[in-house]
Amino acid sequence: MRVARSILALASAALLVAPSALAAQEAEYVPPADEMAEAKVIIEAMLPSDKREQIILDMAVAVGNQAATGFMTGPIFAEPGIKAITDEYLAELPEMMRPLFAEHMPRILEATALAYTREFTLEELRDISAFAQTPSGQRYFLNLQKFQSDPAVAQANQAMFADLAPIQRASAEKLRMQVQEYLIANPDVLSRLEPAVGEGQN
Repeated sequence: MRVARSILALASAALLVAPSALAAQEAEYVPPADEMAEAKVIIEAMLPSDKREQIILDMAVAVGNQAATGFMTGPIFAEPGIKAITDEYLAELPEMMRPLFAEHMPRILEATALAYTREFTLEELRDISAFAQTPSGQRYFLNLQKFQSDPAVAQANQAMFADLAPIQRASAEKLRMQVQEYLIANPDVLSRLEPAVGEGQN
């Protein structure tokens, strides 16, 4: 019974591994200083320092709510009591996520600026940053995140998430079964991984 539980736990854990955790670390890249400076101008135009946390939080919540609306379908979510629980959970998400965003956003934005230097030449970055500093550019970049909350975008996203839900469930179950079968066929791997599963459940 213990082995069976371990197999199931390990197979389920495979579904929770973030792709970033599986990616190999690349060699350190140091962008040219002038390119990085222009990239940061673009980031500042898109996400002003004094507003960026709230802008990103609002976008994340908007997409999260759209995903929830698409995924949480069927009789169980029509039940008033369960709907009230899920509504309360979604309402609490912004404050739950705020400390995480505050901690990670500086690094994410620094990485985004770095990514811009990979993608665009110095001339292109200067063109973009010049546009970003015009009234039209400032308005465009400042409102870019809001488009996720537009009713038409929200409706389109919800439809996609609704269609994605059964595909995701089937795909996740297929992956879990494949991992489970592999562990059953390779008991040495199971015995090696069991301690890690035990630590994760404590």
